[in-house]
Amino acid sequence: MKHLSSLRTARRSLARVFAMPLVLLVASLFGLILGLLGDGVPDLAASALLSVPLLAIAVAWHRRG
Repeated sequence: MKHLSSLRTARRSLARVFAMPLVLLVASLFGLILGLLGDGVPDLAASALLSVPLLAIAVAWHRRG
């Protein structure tokens, strides 16, 4: 029974590890697609989505130092 508990914990921690990279991937992809396909407001949305990874880097950098 202990093996199942550790397996659940491992799955939960694996999902937790890859959650933020997945969010950054999706934001970047949508930002690139919007930037290629749209003009005007979609360009602004694309800029906002493409700045999400930069914001994540700034937050991580601020937390470390």
